[in-house]
Amino acid sequence: MKKIIVLNGSFCEQPIIVKAKEMGFYVVTTGNMPELMGHAYADEYIPCDYSDKKAVLDIVRENNIEGIVSCANDFGTLTASYVGEAMGWSGHDPYETASIIHHKDRFKRFCYENDIRSPYSRVFYSREEGYEYVKGAEYPVIVKATDLTGGKGISRADNEEEARKAIDNAIRASRRDDYIIEPYITGKQQAFVVFIVDGKAVVDYSTSCFSPVNPYLIQYETMPAEGIEYIRDELLEDVRIMTDKLKLVDGIICLQYIVKDNKPYVIESMRRCFGNQFLTLATAFTGYPWEEAYIRASLGDPGVAGIVPDTPRFKNCGYFGVMSGKKGLLTRYHLPDDIEKHIFNRVRMIKEGERINDHLQQRVEFLHFQYDDYDEMCREVARYNDRIIVEVK
Repeated sequence: MKKIIVLNGSFCEQPIIVKAKEMGFYVVTTGNMPELMGHAYADEYIPCDYSDKKAVLDIVRENNIEGIVSCANDFGTLTASYVGEAMGWSGHDPYETASIIHHKDRFKRFCYENDIRSPYSRVFYSREEGYEYVKGAEYPVIVKATDLTGGKGISRADNEEEARKAIDNAIRASRRDDYIIEPYITGKQQAFVVFIVDGKAVVDYSTSCFSPVNPYLIQYETMPAEGIEYIRDELLEDVRIMTDKLKLVDGIICLQYIVKDNKPYVIESMRRCFGNQFLTLATAFTGYPWEEAYIRASLGDPGVAGIVPDTPRFKNCGYFGVMSGKKGLLTRYHLPDDIEKHIFNRVRMIKEGERINDHLQQRVEFLHFQYDDYDEMCREVARYNDRIIVEVK
């Protein structure tokens, strides 16, 4: 059996691990949290911080591992590229390319140089430099750490005092000293995801993104994105530019963007699987086996070109991360029956009797839902926070 390593083993990677085993691979997982549920599905777990690219390379060499698959985190993607390059494997972009895509400052520079519409960002390398800039900035602005995801190290500021606090937050959260400041664009947040093979887009989907509890953490997404038919061609052209200019290898590419005045402003990109078991959802929506394709592409398998999509299961679907309005002990959790009937997959994260320590990040449960009617889906899912019972004391 060919031995491969999947970085991390959270519930996000669990479907990847299961699929890889179904495909006949001996699966090793790593990460510094052995209690994560995904590790139990692997053949072997070797403890290591997956963001420590040199340590992961040592594991690969010492254990005769023949391929690497990234987790749902940008640090994992960078590690996979570093290891792949060192081992001469073809399934990942060169480390330099991965750094351009996954570091916000470098990606924004790429956008400006290649006419991809994006909010204009400035990068700063010290606290004092940023403090001086925000004295005369035009507000509101958003301050971001350059290397983090999931809303970490991101803050909006409406005045100088808030901007200074946002700079402090970015520096405190990041592993780096640099950060970016850009205009805060008001509009609809969406994502556009493409699978590319031999430099061409073979399948794509889009989502509308919503963050009602934590403005910097997406709580739920609906598919397809509202109004995608008007901007899809431009987004495909952006992907083509990235693919051609950066010579991207086979695999996923995602653009996150804000729609303002009916035009997409790209804010981030990534080349990895996603949290919330989203590839399972994408398969249901498109009929394309995203998990299998992701694994094959990561291993440099030319057979990815022969994958043919099946009939989609659902035409309107998405996920919802159930969150609490406060910290404390979860005492009761309940879904109304009329919501329950639309759920086709669920992953429980926090049970009654367990504590919610960070209500702005933790989810009680992840729900995958589907509706026959698009407008009904958008209307009803927007009410889930009000209707799902989450009692905390």
